[in-house]
Amino acid sequence: MSGLGFIVPTEEHARILLDWRTRPDIADQMLSEVPHDVERQKAWLRRCAERDDYVHRILCVDGVPAGHVSITVTEPAWGIATLGVLMGERAGRMGAAPLNFAYMLNHVFYTMGLRKVVNHILGTNNPRLLKGQPLIGYRPVGVLARQVVRDGREIDLHIFEMLAEDWRATRGRFRIREDMDGRVWE
Repeated sequence: MSGLGFIVPTEEHARILLDWRTRPDIADQMLSEVPHDVERQKAWLRRCAERDDYVHRILCVDGVPAGHVSITVTEPAWGIATLGVLMGERAGRMGAAPLNFAYMLNHVFYTMGLRKVVNHILGTNNPRLLKGQPLIGYRPVGVLARQVVRDGREIDLHIFEMLAEDWRATRGRFRIREDMDGRVWE
């Protein structure tokens, strides 16, 4: 798995997740605010474990936690989800770690059997992230101009979508057949 692995978060991960989620450079790219409260973070992890519309993992690089990835089913009847990716450590942004999306998309389309992913990305993210979406197989849907207001700043929200058949057509380029739990999908 190219030094990448995924583990199910537990309450033991509350502190590291909270530290990542509240770090200013990461919090600035998130759509929601997270209070810096370990007990609330633990309660959130317990609630996540009970949900059937949410799958998340700690991304590990060479066995060391480097980020958090999530799949949220936003429209169960229509088979639509959205992905969330947070890279808390430099190792999560370097080398093979950015290929985490391939494991996530295999999980969405093969393991979960969903039909579509729709992602919302803040315009303040690294421009390479936005430019890279079509290379993965996403179609740009459009931009909601000045959609998000954060600390008085109006921020554009970029929308991308991918259908299951889009991923089947492009995933061969990445040579990753596993999902986030190590199941192989040919």
